[in-house]
Amino acid sequence: MERTQPLLGTFVRIRVDGVPAPTAHDRIEAAFSVVQALHRLMSFHRADSDVSRLNRDAAAAPVLVSAHTCAVLAQSLELSAASGGLFDITVAAQLVASGLLPPPTTAPVAAAGATWRDIELLDGNRVRFHRPLWIDLGGIAKGYAVDLAMRQLAQEPAAMNCVNAGGDLRVAGPWTERTLLRVPDHPVEQLPILELRDASLASSASVVSAHIHGGSRRAVSGDQFVSVIARDCAVADALTKVVLADAAAAAAVLRRFSATAHLYDRRAGWRTLGVAA
Repeated sequence: MERTQPLLGTFVRIRVDGVPAPTAHDRIEAAFSVVQALHRLMSFHRADSDVSRLNRDAAAAPVLVSAHTCAVLAQSLELSAASGGLFDITVAAQLVASGLLPPPTTAPVAAAGATWRDIELLDGNRVRFHRPLWIDLGGIAKGYAVDLAMRQLAQEPAAMNCVNAGGDLRVAGPWTERTLLRVPDHPVEQLPILELRDASLASSASVVSAHIHGGSRRAVSGDQFVSVIARDCAVADALTKVVLADAAAAAAVLRRFSATAHLYDRRAGWRTLGVAA
């Protein structure tokens, strides 16, 4: 059984195999309920989301947010520290300046030079910003939603489950999922095929959507496409940004998270970074 819903700025597809249809239906319903809740909590566009409330109020006083939002923030800060700031959720100001995100409603102007280091997680799911800044959880929240949806599905060892959210994919179960590493305008017969089993895959491209280098705060240039395999989808999604920002520096970060990246450059072709390099 497979169902699709428009969520997280894309289409989320959930598939369950190997269990009775009523059971599959109930689990897919539960998984979509989780994704819908996270969509409301971490949307940059909703005025009542945790993200919007943080952008508006956290520089003035600690803001109480959900445990899920805290978990994504903690994961974001860990990845920022591990990558030396190549991944940084505070690049929202640059995305707004580029016209890729709308200005946050009633939020103070983001301070020049504000980074992930200005975010402090306090006890009791409270968050404080040391100066005004804007965060966008974007892709890492999408990956986290995929991970959480999978927890609603993965119960019997015999069941095969798949959650796909527009480039963020996670599979669990006894079978292998085969997927193409797609590159626009590239002959399909020349594209590599990956086999995934109990793993996540996130894909991104510097020419398809804008990515901001966490250090330089400039748009990532070049004509590159990357797919990262990791256990958790949130980690895989964040690491695609690290690879696109600086592939050489990303190799050590990928190994730290037991992840593998397949990077394609139109001039240099394919190369593999990380644990399988």
